[in-house]
Amino acid sequence: MTLSANPSDRALARRQQVLDAAAEAFRRRGFHAASMAEIAKTAGMSPGHIYNLFENKDDIIAAIVERDCVDLLGRIAELQQEDDVLNKMLGETERAIDESAQVADAALELEVLAEASRNPRLAAVVHQAEALVNQKAQDLVRQSLGAAADALPAGEIQGRALLLAALFNGLTALSVRQPALSQQVPAMAPVMRRMLRVLLAP
Repeated sequence: MTLSANPSDRALARRQQVLDAAAEAFRRRGFHAASMAEIAKTAGMSPGHIYNLFENKDDIIAAIVERDCVDLLGRIAELQQEDDVLNKMLGETERAIDESAQVADAALELEVLAEASRNPRLAAVVHQAEALVNQKAQDLVRQSLGAAADALPAGEIQGRALLLAALFNGLTALSVRQPALSQQVPAMAPVMRRMLRVLLAP
């Protein structure tokens, strides 16, 4: 007989279960077409149980944004543990491009952004998450540039961080237009490395 998890752990696991199911439903059907009943069925629980965890679909999609933000901040924090940030990123360029070019993830991200353009509450969540990621990205740029960063104006650091985000976010959007984009990783990787050196090399 195994010991059950404590209530907080169980609740967290249930929340993650709902978020995974909702993400799948939103990818497949879109934010408005996906019903709470469909999310509940995918999650393997009752709609009532979901309403005990989340107020509504807005609450669920906000939680997905926050979860993705935490994941991205964690990845940046891992990079910051490296002695040579640029070299680490150059070594993982193919993987980073491939992850950014997954059309299923792009479908969900674009669905979230489209809803955020109409929904002030969700827009606030997206903007807050983006601000956190941008600040950490600027820290990463400064770390990679080392002492050379001190000679650059703040606007230059901000610009480099924004373009770094645009490179990978742009690949995500492009994967919807070109579903076979991930097959072009060998062609894109050398070019991406040159661009990373421009943005991150002293």
